[in-house]
Amino acid sequence: MTRVPREHWADIADFYMAFRDGMIKFAARLLGSERHLAHDVVQETFQAAALQWTVLRDNDDSRKRAWLYRVLKNKIFDHWGGARRRADTPDCYDPAADLDTPRVAVSNVLLEKCWKAIDGMPFAQRRVALLKWQGEWTNREIGDHLEIAQPTVRVHLRNARRDLVEALGAEVVYPSEWRDEIAGEEAAG
Repeated sequence: MTRVPREHWADIADFYMAFRDGMIKFAARLLGSERHLAHDVVQETFQAAALQWTVLRDNDDSRKRAWLYRVLKNKIFDHWGGARRRADTPDCYDPAADLDTPRVAVSNVLLEKCWKAIDGMPFAQRRVALLKWQGEWTNREIGDHLEIAQPTVRVHLRNARRDLVEALGAEVVYPSEWRDEIAGEEAAG
């Protein structure tokens, strides 16, 4: 186990106090409906910072801040990836469950295919898709946050939807705005 040298503890504590509140607000906003996890993700980020302190300590505050927020965003994306794998999906083999077992089995297979397709997306496209679909952000919020133009956000989302349709097939019921866009693409292509 890696330990942080005692002589750095006070500096790390000051660093934590200087950035903690802003990071918790940022994490809560990014997590959307999972705001309750903001403190945990910020704690994990500062643990990573403490372990990297010998490298970070010589940077100015703006570089430390940039490092922190980059790691925080990655921790949140990691959380989203792990959370979906821990999602409470009904056990299709539970005889006590009052569920349509074949439908649950098909839903679980489709859900796994969906996450596999998202995992296979290019990084920028996957980030935009997760912020939109899991974080429930607007295109403007995504563009502002990632510092990309809104048309670029729309292109990433269109490509993400296309990738999901290709992975899951046409039998899946998609939101109406997706169906309209997909139909328009098929007519044009």
